[in-house]
Amino acid sequence: MQKLKLFLATAVATISLSAQSAETRTVSSMNYIGNHSFSYNKLKDQVELKPSPLLLFSQVEFDRRLLKLDAISIKNFYHSNGFLEVVVKDSFSVIEDEVDIYFIINEGKQYYLNSVNITGLHSFKEKEILSLLGLKTGSPYNPVQINTNSTLVEEAFHEKGKIISHVDIQQDIQDSVHITIQVDEGPNVYINHAWVTGTELIDSSYVRREFAFKKGNLFRKSLMDKTKRALLQAGFFSSVSLITHPVAGIDSLVNIEVSMKEFQSRGRQDFDFGYEDIEYVPGVNSLVGLGGSIQWLDRMTFGSKTRFDARGSVVMPTEEGFVYPRFSIDVKFSNQRPFSLKLPTQVKVFFQQFKNFDGEERPYVRRLGMQYSNIFRWNRQRSFLDIGIRLDRFDESDEFKDIIEQRKFSLHLHQDNRDNPVYPKKGNVIVIKMDAFGGLLGGNRAYTKYDLDFRQYFSPLKNVTVAGRINAGLITAWTDDYEEYESVLFEKFYLGGSNTLRAWKPLHFMTYEDGRPLGKTAKLLTNWEVRFPLFWRLGGVMFYDGGYILDLIQAAQWKDLQWDRGIGITIDLPIGPLRIDYAESVANPNINQFNFGFLYSF
Repeated sequence: MQKLKLFLATAVATISLSAQSAETRTVSSMNYIGNHSFSYNKLKDQVELKPSPLLLFSQVEFDRRLLKLDAISIKNFYHSNGFLEVVVKDSFSVIEDEVDIYFIINEGKQYYLNSVNITGLHSFKEKEILSLLGLKTGSPYNPVQINTNSTLVEEAFHEKGKIISHVDIQQDIQDSVHITIQVDEGPNVYINHAWVTGTELIDSSYVRREFAFKKGNLFRKSLMDKTKRALLQAGFFSSVSLITHPVAGIDSLVNIEVSMKEFQSRGRQDFDFGYEDIEYVPGVNSLVGLGGSIQWLDRMTFGSKTRFDARGSVVMPTEEGFVYPRFSIDVKFSNQRPFSLKLPTQVKVFFQQFKNFDGEERPYVRRLGMQYSNIFRWNRQRSFLDIGIRLDRFDESDEFKDIIEQRKFSLHLHQDNRDNPVYPKKGNVIVIKMDAFGGLLGGNRAYTKYDLDFRQYFSPLKNVTVAGRINAGLITAWTDDYEEYESVLFEKFYLGGSNTLRAWKPLHFMTYEDGRPLGKTAKLLTNWEVRFPLFWRLGGVMFYDGGYILDLIQAAQWKDLQWDRGIGITIDLPIGPLRIDYAESVANPNINQFNFGFLYSF
């Protein structure tokens, strides 16, 4: 009988839950009661379950679990602003298939930090610890920030070799808050022995060469991080962990186990299909195309430490006048320590076949060559210094008769200080490029090309990002004789397209009488965007672009810049935003253009 009752109860509960899940209810409104210190909009930013700003296009489904989590988020927000006794209750009412949400808030008293007393501190100044914890007397007490930032204090002591330090934070809450921080720094800890585990194909001696520390060094977190980055950069390991082991009976010594996990297979084949930016000329992604690629990667070629990477692709540009398939093959060999030298080296052989703009009656252009580079990376691999030599050969005849050679020495510095390389909200990027063509390397042209790019990102409001770019370029030692090859090489400066001046077609800010792109030897460009969310995965962009190209940089004036303005829609994907922009010239609205792009324009 007891089992029958249990079965019936389970059946009834299952049917009830099924009936509830079949009823889809949407959020109609959100209401806050008792919020005297914060506005409706401020509290709305703390929750996920809220009405869509565009109900005609999207509706938010009601979920009781999310409602409970949102109440906790509001409570944490109040705690972070000193309301330690706040009580947040959630409620809702249902009318047909719509739900009105209510949060009843009893704020309580707001507490302020009165004083902080630190004992046992020797390796840092008190103000350094207060800054790491985010403590400021006279400000609302924020225990949430203390819990979050305590790891920063721990990492700071680890950088000083104090890996067995202990920090105890006690709060005394009366009319205000008094904080006592007791620090036990412990002894300086030095590295005793280090060993490698987890390697099968890679010899442990190779791993040891990447150690940024040695026996007898003071333990420092930065040395551990540098070692881990160097090993991951080698491309042979899927994970690297540095594990500390105490030495029995000696507090001032520690052993380090470097635990590696190698990739399961040396060779890997990948297929890819979708939209991608097209490098019309080296370093200028002015076009977008739809296509696919196949890639073969071998991390240890012939059992060596050399990485082999081959990629073939076919891409169809979507821009008017460029709609011809572009074929390319790249074969790269790279080694982080060639001949046991710490000199990251990459050698690439490439082949491209495409048609130039409006090339219906012109043959395909073939481009082949080789590139040697030494690439030094830092800052989570996003910043780098690239020094190299590139040798190109071009031909636009069916019989490979008109060979054009171009050879250059390049020096590229890319410093990326953004918080996120795909969806940046703050930080900046500085790019400095110098390409010296010809000279001792030979080739058909000899000149030097400089390019400077600065980008800044900041968020004045939550989820709203303002992005700005200033870009300038200059070519020296250019002669009229070089124009003969420019219809194929396109090495002068051109504007227009989804990444520069968006009201003009790609490369068509200036043109010859027959409509061909016209380039100049100097460039000024600036772009400004405001990026903001709409609903679901859609976002909006408002932008303003200004630019000009000319032959004498000395004659450049701010008033000469041509401006466009526009709006865009983005779709946030895991691999980056997909965007559609509409832009029109400020001076002549008849000049306008729709652009399709992948990732933000800068």
